[in-house]
Amino acid sequence: MNIPLIRHKRKLDRLAELGWNEKKTTEYILKSVPVKPYKAGFGKSKTGMLYKLGEGTDSILLRADIDALKTEKGPKHICGHSSHTAALLQTLTDTVRKLHNQPNRKKSVYFLFQPAEETYPSGAKAFIDECPEVIKNLEYAFALHMRPLMKLREIGLQTGPVMARGDYFEINIRGTMAHIKNPEKGKDAIEAAAILIREFKAIQKKYFSVLRINVGVISGGRQSNTIADMCIMKGDVRLKENRRQNFIKLLMEKAIKKAQKSTGTAISLSYFDGYPVLSNEKAATGNVLRIMNNNNMLIIRDGLFSFGCEDYSFISNLVPSAYAFIGTGDRHDIHHEKCIISDAGTNAAYEYFSSLVSWWFNI
Repeated sequence: MNIPLIRHKRKLDRLAELGWNEKKTTEYILKSVPVKPYKAGFGKSKTGMLYKLGEGTDSILLRADIDALKTEKGPKHICGHSSHTAALLQTLTDTVRKLHNQPNRKKSVYFLFQPAEETYPSGAKAFIDECPEVIKNLEYAFALHMRPLMKLREIGLQTGPVMARGDYFEINIRGTMAHIKNPEKGKDAIEAAAILIREFKAIQKKYFSVLRINVGVISGGRQSNTIADMCIMKGDVRLKENRRQNFIKLLMEKAIKKAQKSTGTAISLSYFDGYPVLSNEKAATGNVLRIMNNNNMLIIRDGLFSFGCEDYSFISNLVPSAYAFIGTGDRHDIHHEKCIISDAGTNAAYEYFSSLVSWWFNI
C-alpha cells in the first residue's frame, strides 16, 4: 500500500469543504506539491489548482474534483472526491520526482484539482472559461469516479454516453383564492400541480429508457381552508441524449396547457440548461483500455450508463475524453451517509492516474 497516498486521503477527509469553499483543501494541495502551479485558483473564491509538467505541445489533462458534500454532521467526502484528489496528488508528486532535472520537452501533462463539482456554478465550466489556451492544446482528457459497489480493481470504461444531461426547471402556477365553502369560485393551483405531476410521470414512463423527470420541491397555498391561489414546483430533467431536450420541453409545455385548461390557472415554465451528456470518445477510451489490459485490471465495457450527471461533461464536450469508474468493493454507495472509500480503492484510483502518466511520458 502506498503510505503517502493514504496520508493524503486521511488529511483531505479531515479538511472536507463544500464547493467554492475549498480554501483549506487548496492550501493543502499547494503545500504538498514541490513545484509552482500553472494557475492558482478558479472562480471568485480562487479555490482549486492547475499544474503542468513537461514542456511539449502534445498534452493531456488529468482531473480530480476536490469538494465534499453537505451532511447532517457537516461536509464529508461521501462522494469519493478525497480519493480522487489523493490519487492525483500522489501521481503528481511521484511524477515530479521521476522527471527531476529531465523535463519532457515533447509532451506535457496538466493536473487539474477542480473545485465545485457538486455545486452550481460548475468548477469545470470555470476551468474552461479561465484556461482556454489549455483546452485548445489538449489531445485527450481523463477523469474517474469511485464506484463502491463494483468489485475492487474493476474498471468501468465504455465508449459513448456514461452520464446523463442534467437540466433544472421551475414552474409557477397562479390561481384564484376562494373559501373552501365556495370551491367553484376558485382556481386551484395545487390541483394544477397534481395534474402536472401525473402528466410528468406518464412522460417518464413512456420514455423511460432515455429520460428521468422529477418534481423534487413543491410549495403552495396560504391556509388550509382556502383554495390555493399559488404553487411553485422545482425539479430536474435527466436525458441520455442532448438532442432530445427540445422534444421533452415540448411535452412539458403540452402538459402545462392541459393543466391550465382543466383548472383555469395560469402556468409558466422556466427551463434552465444544466450539464450536457458526458460521453467517452472512442480513441481516448481505446488508449485507456489498452493500458489497463496491460496492467491486468478487470474491465467492464458496457452497462455503465447512469442518469446521474457530472460537470466534467463540459470538458468532455470539448476534448476527446475517457471517464472511468473505479471499483472499490465497499459496502455503501457514493452519497450514502456511511460511504467510506477503502484504502485499497483509493490505491486503485492512484494506479489508474499513474498508469496514464507513465503511458504519456513513457516513464
